[in-house]
Amino acid sequence: MNGSPAKMGTISGTAGHSSALKMKAESNTQASALKAKTDYVAMQAKSAKNDPRYGKMSAADYKTEVKRQVASKKAGKGYDAMGAYDSKGTKLAPDPSRNADISNKKVSTKGRTKTTTYTDAKGVTVTKDQKNLLNKGTTTKKVSVMADGTTKKSKFKRDADGDNRVMKTTTKGTTADGAYVKKQKSKFDKDGVRKKAKTTIKSDVDGDGKVDRKFKIKTNDKKGTKKTVVKEGGRRTVVKTDKDGNTKVRSRRTLKGFLTGKGKKTKKEETPAKKALVGNQKNLPEHLKAKIDAAPGKMYGKSMAKKYDK
Repeated sequence: MNGSPAKMGTISGTAGHSSALKMKAESNTQASALKAKTDYVAMQAKSAKNDPRYGKMSAADYKTEVKRQVASKKAGKGYDAMGAYDSKGTKLAPDPSRNADISNKKVSTKGRTKTTTYTDAKGVTVTKDQKNLLNKGTTTKKVSVMADGTTKKSKFKRDADGDNRVMKTTTKGTTADGAYVKKQKSKFDKDGVRKKAKTTIKSDVDGDGKVDRKFKIKTNDKKGTKKTVVKEGGRRTVVKTDKDGNTKVRSRRTLKGFLTGKGKKTKKEETPAKKALVGNQKNLPEHLKAKIDAAPGKMYGKSMAKKYDK
């Protein structure tokens, strides 16, 4: 017959009771032996690599923290993050450096994509999707919704070393100048250092649903140059900045400006050299007449000095 006589019920009375007690004692002894083999020192060293705060705890506090988290796991609550509770199990305030309340963070994984959702201390709702591209790196999409309705969508591409390679951001919101849409794209080298960036800002100033102002900014960090193009009021203005900080400005009227009658160039004030002289200039000293003749400005006809003889 297989099995223990105590379990099968073939032994009754004192004999069966003694056998059961003996088996229970042996089981407790084995459990104690396994428990004694737990190397908390090695566990703490391993945990410290993931979170340096574990390394700052004493051996006794770390052991207490392990037991608390194991109890939380058995209760169906899962393992608690070290940032949410201290070694005694007391709930901590949100860590400002993480800009998020860990207690409201929700993480779900589907395939190779991990989705994280949380609300930070400023009331910004953030949804972040991170896709693992194995040896090629990762692609992360992040959506932030501000309390004032401003939305910011970002997309990051990182290589296998974790360095940024491409970043795209789209922000939509409203300011005192009206509704706007801002798009930015940045490219990085293999070391994660930005090479160049392109930013476009479109604004609807009067709220008619049409773009009234458009900015285009191109920055080349490697060359140290920058180009800004502004279209507004029927004119297109280009500002170029070279690596030495020198700027060149050019402005012209756009086709839309000609069609709408906008963007006309303002009339410049007439230069003093072109203004007609009045009074008894012929009586001026010769050295003043020479200075007037040498003044900048295009002259037509006779020189000013000859006019004095009239």
